[in-house]
Formats: sequence, structure tokens, C-alpha cells
Amino acid sequence: MTTAKIFAALASLLALAGAALWLLPREEAPSAQPYNVVVIMADTLRADHLGGWGYHRDTSPNIDHFFQAGGVVFYGARAQASCTYPSANSILTSRYPAVFLDQPEKRMGIPADVPSLAGILKQRGYSTIAVSASPIVRNTGTKYNNHGGFGAGFDAFDEHCLWREARCVLERLVPLLDEAEEPFFLYLHYMDIHDPYRPPGWYRKRFAVDGDQRIDFARVGNPNPIADAMQWNKPMPEYAPEDLQHLIDLYDDEIVYFDGEFGVLMGDLAQRGFLDRSVVVLVSDHGEQFLEHGFMKHCYTLFDTDILTPLAMRIPGVPGGIAIADPVENIDLVPTVLDYLEIDPGEFSFDGHSLRRFIDGGGEKRSDPGYAFAMQGPRRSVTDERFKLLFDARKREFGLHDLVADPEERVNVIEDHPEDFLRLQHALHLWEAEIAGGRTAEELVRVGEEVQERLRALGYLP
Repeated sequence: MTTAKIFAALASLLALAGAALWLLPREEAPSAQPYNVVVIMADTLRADHLGGWGYHRDTSPNIDHFFQAGGVVFYGARAQASCTYPSANSILTSRYPAVFLDQPEKRMGIPADVPSLAGILKQRGYSTIAVSASPIVRNTGTKYNNHGGFGAGFDAFDEHCLWREARCVLERLVPLLDEAEEPFFLYLHYMDIHDPYRPPGWYRKRFAVDGDQRIDFARVGNPNPIADAMQWNKPMPEYAPEDLQHLIDLYDDEIVYFDGEFGVLMGDLAQRGFLDRSVVVLVSDHGEQFLEHGFMKHCYTLFDTDILTPLAMRIPGVPGGIAIADPVENIDLVPTVLDYLEIDPGEFSFDGHSLRRFIDGGGEKRSDPGYAFAMQGPRRSVTDERFKLLFDARKREFGLHDLVADPEERVNVIEDHPEDFLRLQHALHLWEAEIAGGRTAEELVRVGEEVQERLRALGYLP
């Protein structure tokens, strides 16, 4: 047996052992506060490719069981942007993306005057630890984020795993956890699911079958040639339907690999005795599109392929199996966590709101579910419990989609639902005025487009 195969077998055994630990009956939540906090960012993970969210493939058994049996799942959660910057900024600070778009020196990090979860918890005596494989969410600069800017509030910010696989993140985490004092805040940013879709060489693919007949870029999991052509009207590379399917297969295999490593992480936390005295959150900054709406990858549109993301929490003392379908926002993460730590979210200028009102109600549907907003470049969206309104501020075009009758967002139903269109249009107008920060709507579009151009110039976007 080759070394790679031996390592793969050991990895599988570790995943099973880890899963076995946290599949055991859940202990009674300890009365002592404060709880630890673990936030797991799975970059580029669209919710509808997870088994527990209705996907036809069994891509995520560990994630599905862990949160559905022992936690709270928000099936209507949406990211506030379809690109890591500024979506990750929003998640970590509970502020809408407009706050981060036109910083001095074209910075992408979290400004010093914007409270983050790490800074808030550090001020309250928490040990704060980050391990990030992201080229954007960094303490120091990279090719894609020249200034870093995400390290404030962290005692340790490990960047060794840049673009590396999930196993690297765990290996870097272990010695940090060995020395960590409770209570701690742990932020882990995984890049496995982001393109290029290339699971580790020792990982045995479940869905993608290698074959010489496929075009080179699809064989190696690179969607950029198609994305470049779609975005810039360049000549489309020759590819067959099976090439696109191969890219999807590889993407799903990346989810399977990450899911196994998620099981190992949970097993390690359980073995250390941390799991049942920690608030654990799984979230994603955005999804991924495979030509469903004429685009490839992410960072361009606000369809649910791009912004419907998993948000799930496991909270000591809260019974598992709570499913909430109401529309919520990823910026609700920070105030919810603080609420369960008995820290008043009202102390801070958050744009998001605590979701405790949903959770303590056991998932019972509320009469005032509210809206979820998002922005990316010149595009805007607002979603309620049934409809989504899309607005392209550059083209001045609207699209209204009935997410119940048409979850793939194919049909514009403005003419069939004029009252819902006007209601959502009004909500979107009020929201944009609220987040503008003294800028006009035109200025907000301009700075959003400048961000797109900057990411493109840095090579992050095709």
C-alpha cells in the first residue's frame, strides 16, 4: 500500500472516531458561564449542496447530523454579499457591506472603529484564536488583500495554511488549543470548497470520475476559463456538458472532504471536553454558481445559488433539532452569540439582530419574519418569507421571484404580484438609504463597482 493510501485510510479512521465521540448522547449543559465560542467559516459553501438542505447527494453526513440532531438550523439564512470581501467582514462585525467598501488605501479588512466579535470577547477576558486558510481574511497582506486587516482582537492569528486543505487547519489548531485557556473564541476559515476544486490527492473521490476525454481545465477543477468568458463576453472555451458536470462533481467532493474534517474537529473538541460548553456555529460567506443564471463562480449575482448559505448553531442548554425557515441574515450571527453569552447586543451599533427570539420559540414561525438584504457591486436584493426582489442599479432593472413556486429563480413575476413588488421595492429603498452613510445611491454603486474592479485587477476574480 502506498503512503498516500495509508494516510487516506488513517484520515478515514480519524473521521469515524471523531464522529463516534460527538454522536454520543448530549450531556446536560453546564450551568457555569461563559461558554466558549467556535465559529467555522466554510468558504464558498452553498446551502443547497448539503444533504440536510435537500441535496440529492449525500455530501455532508457529519454536518447534517451534528446540527439537525443537536442544534438549530436556519434554512432561510442569506449572506449579505456574494464575495468573501465584504461578506466575511459583515459576518464578523454584524455590519452591512457598505461600511467596508471605500476604506483608505483600498483596505479590505475590518476598520479599527468597527467592533468585531474577536475584539468584543477579548475585552471580556476571552482567549481569541484564528486559523485561516483564506487569502482575504488575513492578519497580514497577500496578493489578493494587500493590507490584511482581520487580526485585531486575536491573541493568535495563524496564516500558515494559505489555500491549504482542512487537515492543515486542524494541525495548526491543535497546539493552539493545547495552550488555550477557557473561555476562548475560536475562528476557523476553511478554503477547501473554493475553486480550484481539487480535493487532496490522498482523498478518494466519491462523485468525480477522472477521464482523459474531459477538457484540461475541467479535469483539474478550474472554472475560470468559463467564468472569464461569461463575464467579459470573451470567446467561450470548448467544453461539453460532462465537463461542467465534472466541475460540479469535484465541488461536491470538496464538500465531502470538508465534512469529514468537520467530524474530526468536532471529535477533538468533544475529547477535550469543550464541545458541550461551547457555542458552535457553522456559516459560509457565499455560495457558488454553475451557469444556473449565466454566471460561473461567485462575486457577481445575488441569486440564491450565490447567497443562500448554511447557518447552523449548537448552543449549550438549547435542545437540538430546531429548524427555522424564516428569512434571517448572516449578520445576525454576532448578536445571537453575544445574547447567549449574556452580553447585551444593544451595547453595539450592530445592523443585525439576535435570533434568540426564533430559537427560544422552538422554531415556531413568527408573524413578523422580516427581510434579508444583500448587495454586490451594482446589484441589490431583498428577500422575505416568499419573494425575492433583485435590482440592478446600473441597468435600472428589477426582477421579482416567487421562491415557493420557483425556487430556482427562473421567472420574473412582477406583473403577477405588483403589490409585493412595490412593498419590497419600498423596503429596499429604505434599507439602501439607511446603509448609505451619507453617500448617494449613485456613489454607493460606484464604490461597489470599484471593489469588483480591484478584486479583478488583483487576480481574485476572472
